Amino acid sequence: MKFDIKKNENLSLFLLIFLAYIFSVLCRFYWVIWASGFNEDEFFFNKQLMIVSNDGYVFAEGARDMIAGFHQPNDLSFFGSPLSTITYYIYEFSPFNFESIILYTSVFFSSLIVIPVLFIANLYKQNLAGFLAALLASVANSYYNRTMTGYYDTDMLIIVLASFILYFMIRLIIKKDVFSLFALPLTMSFYLWYYPSSYTLNVAFMGLFLLYTLVFDRKESLFYLVLVLMMIALSNLAWFYQVAIITLIIGLYSFKNELFKLKFIIFLGVLSLVLLVLSGGLDPILYQLQFYIFKTNVSASEQGFAYFNVNQTIQEVGSISLSLFMQRISSSEVAFVLSFTGLVLLVRAHKSFLLALPMFALGFLALVGGLRFTIYAVPVMALGFGYFCVFALQRLKNLNLSSKDYTFYLFSSAFLAFFCGVFSYIFVNELFLELFILFVGCFFTLLALKFAYKKSADFFTLCALIILTLGFSLNHIYNYTASSVFTKNEALILDRLKGIADREDYVITWWDYGYPVRYYSDVKTLADGGKHLGKDNFFPSFVLSSDENASANMARLSVEYTEKSFYGLKGDLLKAMMKDYNQSNVDVFLHSLSKKDFKLPAKTRDVYLYLPARMSYIFSTVASFSKIDLSTGAINVPFVFSSALALGQEAGFYMLSNGMLLSDDFRSLAYGGQVYSINTLTKIKSIANAEFETISIDKNGRFYVFFLEERLSGFPMQFIIMDKTMFESAYVQMFFLNHYDKDLFELVINDKNGKVFRLKK
Repeated sequence: MKFDIKKNENLSLFLLIFLAYIFSVLCRFYWVIWASGFNEDEFFFNKQLMIVSNDGYVFAEGARDMIAGFHQPNDLSFFGSPLSTITYYIYEFSPFNFESIILYTSVFFSSLIVIPVLFIANLYKQNLAGFLAALLASVANSYYNRTMTGYYDTDMLIIVLASFILYFMIRLIIKKDVFSLFALPLTMSFYLWYYPSSYTLNVAFMGLFLLYTLVFDRKESLFYLVLVLMMIALSNLAWFYQVAIITLIIGLYSFKNELFKLKFIIFLGVLSLVLLVLSGGLDPILYQLQFYIFKTNVSASEQGFAYFNVNQTIQEVGSISLSLFMQRISSSEVAFVLSFTGLVLLVRAHKSFLLALPMFALGFLALVGGLRFTIYAVPVMALGFGYFCVFALQRLKNLNLSSKDYTFYLFSSAFLAFFCGVFSYIFVNELFLELFILFVGCFFTLLALKFAYKKSADFFTLCALIILTLGFSLNHIYNYTASSVFTKNEALILDRLKGIADREDYVITWWDYGYPVRYYSDVKTLADGGKHLGKDNFFPSFVLSSDENASANMARLSVEYTEKSFYGLKGDLLKAMMKDYNQSNVDVFLHSLSKKDFKLPAKTRDVYLYLPARMSYIFSTVASFSKIDLSTGAINVPFVFSSALALGQEAGFYMLSNGMLLSDDFRSLAYGGQVYSINTLTKIKSIANAEFETISIDKNGRFYVFFLEERLSGFPMQFIIMDKTMFESAYVQMFFLNHYDKDLFELVINDKNGKVFRLKK
């Protein structure tokens, strides 16, 4: 029987893909085990674990509406969006329930990253390096964080599709086959449909491919032809037109190859470039640069008012430290250095891997653009790590060490691992990492005693590199126990609201909760995870942080003017309000909202205020969006609102987790080198039942203190420190104290974890 080497190599490749894929999936199931260990009041809803991604709820809402077959006009539903569409078809053609689909989709889709990684390595005849790279890439910190179980978001395929584009580009250079010529632009087109923000990366891929062609293979006409097809894929034509044109061109190329001389390809290229520019051109790229790099306050420049923009508060678009940057890409600083070294070696050996530069550069953009970008560099650096490991093993073989040398080598490795374990136990105090490294040390000590010849040394060295590198990733997975977006009790509050409110009604709350509110309550919102520029967030912030009269008036105004904006009203809503009320000074207009006799527009729908307990942790940020001078963007009404735990007691003071010192007699507060007297202490026994005791201390005191005797589910909080401005805000008065004007509001849901009020005006 003749041995088929090629068939055996393919079988080996697919076996490695299968093993790496299973490894990735199993690692993501650790969170399921952890979360399932809690009682059902924590993370379960409809007998299934809830998702951990806030943005995931907008795709879930879109898929839910697609299953229902309709949605309300102007409800901002992602009806028909790519991820919602994929979810819809999975639901229609599989036996799984909806909650399970949105929970586990990221597990199985994100693990597909191992396929392009191993395919790329296979092109370079480096399957072992590819396997090591696939293991690391699938669980590297940043990639795991954004693709773990329950992280129902587009991230699950963003890096997978980008890696496939890289694979097809490299394959085209190496094999020059028609399959790559066809697959590359179609993958790029699908990527752009699935994730429109990939436009910039796709353009970078195309530009670098052109540069590579001009430098290394300028006479290959096939490469210029694929650039034409890339531009067609990036155009704004409907996908079926793109597929038809690409198929037609490739068909002509296959049967009439003689037509495709350089001049004809250049002619096609000029036509494609014109089509590309006319269909959108550089607009998406310029927007991304403005928002993430230059931090431009787009709303202010367009609307005239200097709103407080959200990109000033999101951690994902803030710069990060070098150490965190390394850990997020390669799970540890050591692995990062090895990966970077291997990447240099890989590029030196295979120039075509230079095409990975856009992903590499986008990942390094995280140093200034925010940690969300690190995932782009993960597969590229992982391939560098895999290549370094194989390169090091090869050099080790070439040393021709004796058995004694290898025995010494193994003993040294074992001793080093054992020493690291002891060091970790004494100084790091991370139980999982300690036990893991100690196990490695003992394991290699035993192996060193039993084996002392060359092949074993190679194998054990490889095992050491895998275990010690993946150990940091596994330790991260063990400790990264993210909670679901909402607890079960919070989800039940919004589920109850669904039976009270109509689909045309609005719920006003902070943008962080916009998507979950829409999903569970099936209502409309003013702001959410996609609509949260400063001009959008100003209105919810004003409603929540102003007095009750101003809150009620702005709630009605913002909802009615938002609805008008869907039917012809253009420009800034606040300016439109001022124009209709014949006001030229914004401060005077906003101040007039505190009057009870303020005349409001006709009521067209109900408006609800959702006040969750969890908002107390970020209420200072919430208030910042409206407590500003709209001409400069600076805070014009200084305020204090801070929740804290008592960490201990010393010298007559409670040391609070927010850095403040509260006297044990509750009469004074020290922070920033100053001591301030307390105005009032309020001991809250029950938020839902409005059971509290108010103790007046100093009527001239600056600060108000809440002491929470009742524990809120999932929110470890004992004290809230605030000034008068925040104490009189609608959120504080209505949620914590149940103080509300019954002519303005009606309490419809009363729970310690969240309250819902209906606006009567």
